[in-house]
Amino acid sequence: MNIRALITRPRAKGELLARQIEAAGGFALCCPLVETSTGKEYHQVVDKLAKLHRNDYIIAISDNAVNYANQSLVAQQQHWPSQCNYIAVGPTTAACWQQHGVKQIATPEQHDSEGMLTLLASTPLEQKNILILRGNGGRETLADELAKRAKNVTYCEVYQRAAPSYQYEELSNKWQQLGINSVIITSAEILTSLMRSLPSQALIWIRPLHFIVPSQRIAAIAQSWKIHNVTIADGASNNSLFNALRQLDMQIGIS
Repeated sequence: MNIRALITRPRAKGELLARQIEAAGGFALCCPLVETSTGKEYHQVVDKLAKLHRNDYIIAISDNAVNYANQSLVAQQQHWPSQCNYIAVGPTTAACWQQHGVKQIATPEQHDSEGMLTLLASTPLEQKNILILRGNGGRETLADELAKRAKNVTYCEVYQRAAPSYQYEELSNKWQQLGINSVIITSAEILTSLMRSLPSQALIWIRPLHFIVPSQRIAAIAQSWKIHNVTIADGASNNSLFNALRQLDMQIGIS
């Protein structure tokens, strides 16, 4: 494998992906451009879940949302309610919920806000409460659109994301010295942070590299940054990203 990848996702998953790449004969450098911690509503999970009724909806926008919410429940010796409908943004998030005892989880074909809206398009929501588990910031599309149809839509900000403090000129010089030829991006936030933080000369270097992203939406954002070698993986899981890298390596090689 000719891959020499820069992995920008949070460290725990990033290091696992790095080991996958290295086991296949490639090189990987894990440099998280975002880290997570408990959010401002982490301790409110139990109270917010208690306000839901039978057949209301709980939506998780990431596996981080599920994990942090579950940590809060466990700390208070509580469980996920059995009478609610569960929707996960994608299979990784659904699998995470299943590990915490939730068995019936719907997932959209398209793993983003638009996909979840499509999934719920024909569902009567007028009398339903919807709780969205998420991190700080992020897109408002899902809640805004659901609020037009549902009785009540509430966020629970169970975790927060923050960018580590780096000296980007030194960092980008190191990436070039290591011969990085591909960049793995898992969110629009990470991509935007990267491109805004790099000095101008580093931008000239990084734009022609191969970028691997998990969705068409992030690919479009990459193209708006004048990044044209973009491969769209089948989701943001490590396996999906690795498979996209392997296919890219097989199809065109990376120099």
